[in-house]
Amino acid sequence: MARGSVPFRTYSTNDFIKRFSHLAQTSQFRAVIQAAKLPFLSKYNPQGGRFTEDLSILCNATNLPGSRFSTTENAQDYYGVNQKFAYRRDFDNLTLNFYVDNQYDIINFFEEWMDYIGSPNDTNRYGVIGNPKLESAFYRFRYPEQGYGYKCTIDLHKFDKDYETVNAGSKQEVSDVPRTGGRNGMVYTFINAFPLSINSMPVSYNNTETLKCSVNFVYDRYFVNRNRGVVQHQDAT
Repeated sequence: MARGSVPFRTYSTNDFIKRFSHLAQTSQFRAVIQAAKLPFLSKYNPQGGRFTEDLSILCNATNLPGSRFSTTENAQDYYGVNQKFAYRRDFDNLTLNFYVDNQYDIINFFEEWMDYIGSPNDTNRYGVIGNPKLESAFYRFRYPEQGYGYKCTIDLHKFDKDYETVNAGSKQEVSDVPRTGGRNGMVYTFINAFPLSINSMPVSYNNTETLKCSVNFVYDRYFVNRNRGVVQHQDAT
């Protein structure tokens, strides 16, 4: 059996296999936008459909969030010693990338969400564009909790392929089948999120590719659900 030479410790092949055969992968995740309170969502749910499910399935890439502390410096307590203390936690923006459907609902939805936040000639109760062609049109922005509000919760579930895997070939109901996997994963919950920007989407006559829409979100904070619960849609549409 091969052994590795590591200072202060000798490892066998099995030791390395144990540590490196179960590393987390980047390709299993699920993003859920809890957008039920947005008043225009029903337009994208004809005949009782679930557009939020489409958003979750078509989200093809994202980033696990990062955060850092803002600090203040104290140079008065100890001569020649500078001390730093944390006073605020700052968060990176959340970016979600989506495949665009052939109805362009993905783009229209996020464009309408941004129009709902701030739009020219805002005259109706939903804040949808009235007549943006007017030369006198100007942008009006709603308060976050005005009317239906424009902020929502986003859940980002990171898991792996063996998450609650069931025994293959069983004829039993899924709920009755013993699980062979575990619930190892992480659930990030972003509070009061809304789209900050939609990235430009290049199109050309070159090789045809799937159109993708990238949306950047800001939020108040996030927390990690350490109970590893399953993310469920909370909307009622």
